Parts: sequence; C-alpha cells; structure tokens
Amino acid sequence: MKPKNLHKLLTGLLAVLLVTGSTPNGAWADEALDTAKQQADQLRAQKDQINQQLQATQADIDKLTADIQAAMEKSADLQKQIASTQQKLEEQKVKLKGRVKTMYEGGDVSFWSVLMDATNFSDFLDRMQLLSMIVQQDNSIIEDYKNTQNQLKQQQSDLNAQNELRKSKQAELNAMEADLQSKAQDVQNQIAVKDEEIADLEAAGVAAYQSYADGVAAGTIIPPSGGGTFAWPVPSSHIITSGYGLRSGGEFHKGIDIGAPVGTPITAVADGTVWAAGTAEGFGHWIVILHDNGLMSVYGHMFGNGVYVHAGQRVQQGEVIGATGNDGESSGPHLHFAIANGVSGGRMNYINPMGYLQ
Repeated sequence: MKPKNLHKLLTGLLAVLLVTGSTPNGAWADEALDTAKQQADQLRAQKDQINQQLQATQADIDKLTADIQAAMEKSADLQKQIASTQQKLEEQKVKLKGRVKTMYEGGDVSFWSVLMDATNFSDFLDRMQLLSMIVQQDNSIIEDYKNTQNQLKQQQSDLNAQNELRKSKQAELNAMEADLQSKAQDVQNQIAVKDEEIADLEAAGVAAYQSYADGVAAGTIIPPSGGGTFAWPVPSSHIITSGYGLRSGGEFHKGIDIGAPVGTPITAVADGTVWAAGTAEGFGHWIVILHDNGLMSVYGHMFGNGVYVHAGQRVQQGEVIGATGNDGESSGPHLHFAIANGVSGGRMNYINPMGYLQ
C-alpha cells in the first residue's frame, strides 16, 4: 500500500471513530504506531542483512583489486626482464655476427689445414689447443644465443598470461562493482519507500491521538466503557503519549504513558492492597497495588509529595492514591501505568494494559 493511501486510511478511520465516539482509549491509534515500529524494526533488520552482503561483496572487490595490482606489478617486472633479455640478445647477435665476419674474411680455412701448417709438433699442439678454444667459444656463443632466445619467448609468454589474468580480474571486478552499485541503489530505494510509509503511519497516529485528546477536552468525545476490569487511572486525561511495546529506538515500553499536568489526581484502577509505595529506580517514585484478581497495577513518575498511600494500605477502585509528576527518567509530566501478572526472578511480568482498562 502506498504511503498516501495509508495516510488516507488512517484519516478515514479517525473520522469514523470520532463521529461514532467509539474510540477505545486510544488503543486503535496505538496499533498504528505499533505497526510503524514493527516496520522500522523490519527495515533495520533488512538494512543490516544487506549491509552484511555489501561488506562481503566489498571484501571480494578488495581481493580482486589486490590481485589486479599484483598482476600489474608482475607484468612490470616481466617487462623489465624482457628488456634486459632483449639487450642481452642484441649483444650476443653482435658477437655472433662478428665471429661470422671473421670466419668469412679468413677464407675457407679448414680445421685440418691449420693443423697441417704446423712447423713442428709443439706448434701442432698449440694450434690444436687454439682451434679447440675457438670451437668452444663459437659453440658457447651459439648456445647462449639460443638460450637467450628461449628465455625471451618464455618471458613474453608469461607476460601475455599475466595480461590475460589482469583483464579477466578487471572484468570480474567491473561486474562485481556494477552489482554492488545496483544492490545499494535498490536498497536505498526500498529504504526511502519504507521511511515514507513509517513517517505517514507515525504522523497519522500522532494526529489521531491529538484529535482524540482535543475531542475529550472539548467534551465532544466521551471515553466509552470497555470490556476491561480496571478503571482508567487518570480520569481527567485520556491522552496516551506513548503506547505499550517496541519504540522506534528499539526499546520495549512496558506500559503506557498518560499525559497530564503535574498534580493531576491518580486513582486506583481496582480494589486491592498497596504492595509498594515510595522511591523506585527509573520511576523516581511509584505505587504498586496487588489486586484481588492477582494482577498488579503500577503507577510511576510521581514526586515524593505525590504519593498519598503506603505499603499495606487497602484501597478501593476510584480512590485517589497520588498525583502525576515528572520524577525519575521522564521527559515530561505524565503517569506511567503498567499491569503485571506476577513477579518472576525478581522482575515483574508486564503485560499490555490496554486489554484490561475500561
């Protein structure tokens, strides 16, 4: 559903409820905000998952980039070796040409004619040794030339292989980068749509609460009596500033916040015995009532002088037990109201209070 359609749907629902006066203490608007919070959580989870995929892809890209760099360095090294080998080959060519030229200029002188021209045996041995050295040198020149040629061919083959590897890696890198950019753009588009939907839902929910509160204040809306067993804890205010459940920041809100000026009377939601009354971490001051049905009601953020009862005291439904304040971890005057169905491991088992309030 498009964001504009969501906004129209909520606005239409608000109009129907305001006309019929069937607003169940703002719970319907809570559902809109809960939906927005769930979408926000899903969006965060989706972003985390895609970020992990992008990080994995980026790691592959980094490796490919390193491989390409290594291939380029190897190619550069091979090119230097080829240049050196080519220079060596040219020097050997010069030497070989010089030897051929010498042999040509010397005429057709055979090995045996050189030996037979010896004047004595000692001269014969000297000539034989000299000829042997010349032959060895000629063979060495030719062998070195052939080896250098083979070395050059191998180096050129290695260079071609490195260039092909680099081209292959570069093509793979280009494809991965294109895929990464496509994924990033797709995710960004999805996030933009989700953010718009969530903003519309939250805005519609806030507008619904405000319209309902304005209607109650003007007397055009009378909060109906629901099917719950507990009375509303702040009779003069039905403004819920924060509902039960996950908040947009990921924190789980274990009750509802009812906005009201400092000093607004708070009443017991049902008959029961005061289980605790006084200071409490986070609440500043609180009151806890254990009711006859086994449930516990919790009232928080009163100032010290706003607690009118004491532990062990018996109270009746509708009896004033305190006054709203802004003590503890509070962002403004309100009553934090919660319901628990017992205590486990030293902690209260909080449940959604909206299903128990009239």
